[in-house]
Amino acid sequence: MADYAEEKGCGEIRMLIDVGSGLNEKRKNFLKLLEMVTERKVSKVVVAYEDRLTWFGFETLNRMFQAFGTAIEVVNHGEKTPQEELVEDLITIVSRFAGKLYGMRPHKYKEVVEGVRKLVG
Repeated sequence: MADYAEEKGCGEIRMLIDVGSGLNEKRKNFLKLLEMVTERKVSKVVVAYEDRLTWFGFETLNRMFQAFGTAIEVVNHGEKTPQEELVEDLITIVSRFAGKLYGMRPHKYKEVVEGVRKLVG
């Protein structure tokens, strides 16, 4: 992404990377980004895909960013079919809830996720 931003002449670049699901709204750098936007320290946010920023509420987030003078640029559009996106979303949601439901029992979590993959795949 840094190369892309440099090619587009984005000026000073700061990479904020979180390892975790776009469903998790408590990601450290996601929260840092929100803070930077509301303090008007960011003019543009460049993401590979919408779901890298957030799984749900992208349009709401985009409008909020615009209100603070920040644009969101999504680099990759439409590279997945709607069915592929829906299946990925469903697996992510089930994975998240299975993790909460089964906690530290990885074998149960894995069973649930694999069951969903077979069902929708």
